[in-house]
Amino acid sequence: MAYTEERKNKIFTKIINLIVDEGKPVRQILKEKWAPSTSTFFDWLEEDEKKAKRYARACEIRADILFEEMHEIAFTPEIGETVEMNQKGGKDGKKEMKKIQGDMLGHRRLKVDTLKWQISKLNPKKYGDKLDVTSGGDKILSAEERAQKIKELKDKLNQ
Repeated sequence: MAYTEERKNKIFTKIINLIVDEGKPVRQILKEKWAPSTSTFFDWLEEDEKKAKRYARACEIRADILFEEMHEIAFTPEIGETVEMNQKGGKDGKKEMKKIQGDMLGHRRLKVDTLKWQISKLNPKKYGDKLDVTSGGDKILSAEERAQKIKELKDKLNQ
């Protein structure tokens, strides 16, 4: 389907708003009837650097929203029921069902772990697990900056 530039921009803005406002994944959004195909959407990103930057920023914001959601899940009890089945008196004995009501810690832990993994992939610079252990916290220089620094040090030694 061919899109006019105006229609393309309107649809793209709607997609970005759903990512940012509702935290929806782009894959889910692109399944909507009004949305373009996945390949068309990613072609738009390839063709327009401005759109690509907006999409990247929307994903960063989404990671921040999911981080806040993860925090809320971790500190808000989620009450639910667990059912335990016991059989007394051997194989042919009476079966008892015991319902226990309480905080669903395992369920919350799974949600938090899933969100933690997801946000580390959405914004690895901010939420990733990798630590800089090579530079001692100093700025890591590019090849040109390193060459310039070496030249400056050599010039200082030769004075």
